Amino acid sequence: MRAILINVTDETVRNVEIDNNNVLKDWYKKLGCQMVQVGHYFNEKDSIMVDEEGLFTMNDDSKFFSVEGGHQPFIGNGLVVGVNPMTGESTDVHISCEEVRAKVKFHTMNEISRLV
Repeated sequence: MRAILINVTDETVRNVEIDNNNVLKDWYKKLGCQMVQVGHYFNEKDSIMVDEEGLFTMNDDSKFFSVEGGHQPFIGNGLVVGVNPMTGESTDVHISCEEVRAKVKFHTMNEISRLV
C-alpha cells in the first residue's frame, strides 16, 4: 500500500510502501511509536497518522511538523494514508507527495515554545 512519510529528522516528505500483511506494525515502525491516532484529515480520502503518545515522550530535542489547515503542530513523524470512506479501511494514499510537501512545515522545540 502506498503512503507518504513526513520525516521530521531529515525534514523530508516522500512516498513509502506499507506492508499489506502487517499494516499497523509497519505504521509503528515508520512513525517510530507504539500507538497511532489520526492527527489531521486532508479530505474524505486521506489522513495523517501521528504518535498518540507524542506529548509523553517530548524532550528538548523533539522535532515537530505542522500542516496547513491543521489544528496544532505534531511531535515526530507523520504518515499520510488513504482511507476508504465507505468502510474505513486503509488504502493507497490519494493526495500526491508534492501536495503534502507544499502543506507541511517543520519546527524545532525552540520554535514551538515561542508559539505557545
